[in-house]
Amino acid sequence: MFSIYLLEDNLEQQAYYTKVIKNTIMINNYAMKLVCATNNVEKLEGSILDQDQGLFFLDMEISGQTDAGLKLASKIRQKMPFAQIVFISTHDELAFLTLERKIAPLDYILKDQLVEDIKSKIIEDINLAQEQYVKSIYHQQTLFGYRIGSRYFSVPMSELIMLYTIKERPGSVTMIAENRQAEFPGNLNNLEEKYSNLFRCDKSYLVNLDHVRSFDAQAKRLQFNQGLVCKVSFRKARDLTKLLKKPVS
Repeated sequence: MFSIYLLEDNLEQQAYYTKVIKNTIMINNYAMKLVCATNNVEKLEGSILDQDQGLFFLDMEISGQTDAGLKLASKIRQKMPFAQIVFISTHDELAFLTLERKIAPLDYILKDQLVEDIKSKIIEDINLAQEQYVKSIYHQQTLFGYRIGSRYFSVPMSELIMLYTIKERPGSVTMIAENRQAEFPGNLNNLEEKYSNLFRCDKSYLVNLDHVRSFDAQAKRLQFNQGLVCKVSFRKARDLTKLLKKPVS
């Protein structure tokens, strides 16, 4: 589900923007949700979900502080590097600061125009965010991405062999690819949901079946290229057997 957030301290405008956003989602049947619509910076910041992407409509001036939205956008960019940020403001002179601070907004909507024009721009930005979101879902199936600290990495899915966890290191996932091995913060449940092409053969393993060399059904063991081996739970063994028997299309 793609998340949308709205920060606007004019309650009348906030109600109008909320209606436009919700109607656009409903009419187009988008897999989107308006998570938060508020006039409070701290409330919006606290509502941000742990996701790679989101769309933020931010008023630049909040409670007399002309750069409140700009400061929040900088925090959003650090927390969610692929966020789409749209400023809705009366301060056209602050547009340059968004470039100076490397926020790279999707749009900058000025309030001193017709309400219908503002509505059209909001709808246009939601449609564009949806288009980019759909493309990113396809991209996720061809690349596996992970983060270590503030750095992001990606591996071609065709090279990924397995992901696994060990009891001694809770909250960490180890990745093994053809020419790379890494350990990063995460859990297999979230990764299984995000990368549906990988197979959960055991509570501790998420694997790429394209790299399987053999499956010992009696010993419940999968063998991969490079001599890698992992166990298969009794519950998953039957599903795995069916998948491995499917003809390659």
